[in-house]
Amino acid sequence: MVSTQAEQIITLSIFILSYILIFSGRVDRTTAALFGVFLMLGVGYCFSYFTFEDLILHIDWEVIILLFGMMTYVGLMAKTGFFKYLGIKALKLSKGRPFLIFTYLTLITTFVSMLIDNVTTILLIIPLTVEVCEMLDISPVPVILGEAVLSNVGGVGTMIGDPPNIMIGSAADFTFTDFIVHLMPAVLLSMVVSLLLSALIFRKWRKSIPKNLEHVFEMDPHEKIRDPQRMKMLLIILIGMVAFFSTEEITGISPAFVAVAGGTLALIVCMEEPKKAFKAVEWTTLVFFAALFTLVGGLEETGVLSTLADSMMSISSDPLILAIVLLWLSGLSSAVVDNIPITAALIPVVTILSAQYNTNLLWWALALGVGMGGNITPIGSSAGVISLSLSSRYGYEISNREWFKYGSTIGISSMLISTLFLIIIYIVF
Repeated sequence: MVSTQAEQIITLSIFILSYILIFSGRVDRTTAALFGVFLMLGVGYCFSYFTFEDLILHIDWEVIILLFGMMTYVGLMAKTGFFKYLGIKALKLSKGRPFLIFTYLTLITTFVSMLIDNVTTILLIIPLTVEVCEMLDISPVPVILGEAVLSNVGGVGTMIGDPPNIMIGSAADFTFTDFIVHLMPAVLLSMVVSLLLSALIFRKWRKSIPKNLEHVFEMDPHEKIRDPQRMKMLLIILIGMVAFFSTEEITGISPAFVAVAGGTLALIVCMEEPKKAFKAVEWTTLVFFAALFTLVGGLEETGVLSTLADSMMSISSDPLILAIVLLWLSGLSSAVVDNIPITAALIPVVTILSAQYNTNLLWWALALGVGMGGNITPIGSSAGVISLSLSSRYGYEISNREWFKYGSTIGISSMLISTLFLIIIYIVF
């Protein structure tokens, strides 16, 4: 049996090694996280401080189940052609004007990201964006950048829009309504400011003269819908899910159950074989989440996170100042590394701090920080990484310079807006 300090050093070393492997890009992030779990359990068994039973207890199964249910539902909805319908509808409304195309497609992305994981939203919207822009012979790069960045902004607004929010909501026992009340105002103002800044940054692109406008006017968005009846039924299910998410305080029904129920009803409505339907589920992402919870659990078991929380409390006795520090710390950290591992690492720390100061302000600071800060660099969020990958696959390379010019501007301005709203939340609530 090793001393407590030795346990902390060993566990922290494994955690750091795992995160280095995750962020190096040389090893698949899920593989790297699982390797860390293997080391954590191996050493834990040797020194009797972390066992498989502890591992199971530290995994937040509500997060895993909620993501599984939503992924199942979205995969089935995508097959109806609903998202392509929205895209073509936006194109026709824009009448081929570049910045209106930008505005409509990014707004669709923003609002869809409030109800559906923003990574899934990006996977659905970017192929359509490229198709539309190539049809008009204009560059899709500004639109892709706008969609990537605003998907992160929109995802902050609800409990189910962004994986970090799902994790935070489960850990803090927040309801869907809590996120709407506390975060949506900051998200809406950030969205408006982002569009204004976009108009300025992409002012040259806005003057592009689109071609083939006759094809735009001839397109019928209804032709993209493969099964209208099935789509309508799935939309009814979505409305029901949102209703139950919003009334959790009254019904007491867990969001995870609502998500699984929605996915199950979608399976029944579509009469889809589960084997085919579950291809839309990102299993590697779910395993990655479980592995992260385990790695953080090792730090929690050995008291590393309590020590970190004590260090943060020494910064200030004022919860507002601590919340602002946390906002920028988590935001700038998320600009360097993916915001999901950052959230997983900070949740136990915020749990301790929130109990100490008896305030939820720190939770909202974390949600705003990891959501908005992830836009500052192209590797700060999963949506950003996937957007660059898809853009490259379609032959449109987005340079780091292009991302920093746009993403950093939007990210930092959103963080400033978030700071303002933290002050408002502190005063009002």
